[in-house]
Amino acid sequence: MCGFDGRSYLDNWLHIALKPGIEELTLWLSETPRKYNFPCSLLSDGVRNSLRYLKLRLVALRPTVELGPLRSLTSLHLWHVSSTWDELKCLLVNSLALEQLELVHCKEITCLKIPCALQRLSSLSVFECLDLNVIESKAPNLSSLYLIGHRLNLSCVETLQLKKLDILRSNFVCDARAKLPSLMPNLETLVIKSGSEVVDAPMLPTKFLCFKHLTIWLMLGPTSRPYDYLSLVSFLDASPSLETLVLDVIRLDTVHGSITADSQLRHMSEQRHACLKSVKISGFSSAKSLVELTCYILKNAVSLEWLTLDTIYGHRCGEGKHKRCIPMADSLLTESPRALSAIRTHIENKVPSTVALTVLEPCGRCHGTVKRRMLSQLGNDISI
Repeated sequence: MCGFDGRSYLDNWLHIALKPGIEELTLWLSETPRKYNFPCSLLSDGVRNSLRYLKLRLVALRPTVELGPLRSLTSLHLWHVSSTWDELKCLLVNSLALEQLELVHCKEITCLKIPCALQRLSSLSVFECLDLNVIESKAPNLSSLYLIGHRLNLSCVETLQLKKLDILRSNFVCDARAKLPSLMPNLETLVIKSGSEVVDAPMLPTKFLCFKHLTIWLMLGPTSRPYDYLSLVSFLDASPSLETLVLDVIRLDTVHGSITADSQLRHMSEQRHACLKSVKISGFSSAKSLVELTCYILKNAVSLEWLTLDTIYGHRCGEGKHKRCIPMADSLLTESPRALSAIRTHIENKVPSTVALTVLEPCGRCHGTVKRRMLSQLGNDISI
């Protein structure tokens, strides 16, 4: 309904659509000069008893305390919806079966205080609600939190029972190591997507005692300082139960601090990591600290079974719904021969027989032209 502002038409359509027995409603509107005011009055007893899924976009939602219970609503998705916290609360306290709540660009919400009455709520997603500064949850079974946005003070997030956190925020790797052990002591899965890191991960005595899965996605631009990947050992040392580690390094510039054949590798204090079984590093390069991190893992992860070193970052063709590998500039793909040489020189001879090492070169189908050029360079005896 691009550019359509026929409110009476929408009222009539919803009056016809919202009948007892309806289970799903998606009202996906385009932007208009004035947002359509969703008529909560049409949520009759019969509709409220059957509606399980509600997704609204670019509407004003103004429920009041007179709204009756939505006994079957399990999934609520609000995109660009105008609603204050007091108004949203009127909806939430009447949705006791709610399991999933998603808020995207809801600018009027400044705080989110999930009541304990939402016993079934397990997943909360908050994306770019830029005026939101407090999240408090008393929902006993909330286990997954997805955050995208930069203004929320994480110390205001009362979610001690959380088991999974997925967050996109610049310079968060350091904060995660410093703050999360006390804020979210029951965390089992952490996914960090960081646009840049101005400091390395600190070595601290605090522990992630329940940690099992860690994914770190780093985007390093032309102005980013060289990152010390070896500092990520801090997460390994703090996580005695860690089973999987995924590191995806997205470089938008050439590698700084490449390793050479006679480079002396740094050594961290040895600590056995008895549970770590699978490690994947995408965007693997000849960066010395990245090679050092890999060697540390090989030496100290005594239960390691799989190590994958992928010389391109991001997804590959055939993974999920992706038909092609993520596009990469030629200048970045030409780092691959140096990465492969670093693996041969410094890593392969340290791989125990119990570890399956997989090394992935640029894709012949998606990056074929550059790959042929790289093979030619390798034939000319590239050395590092």
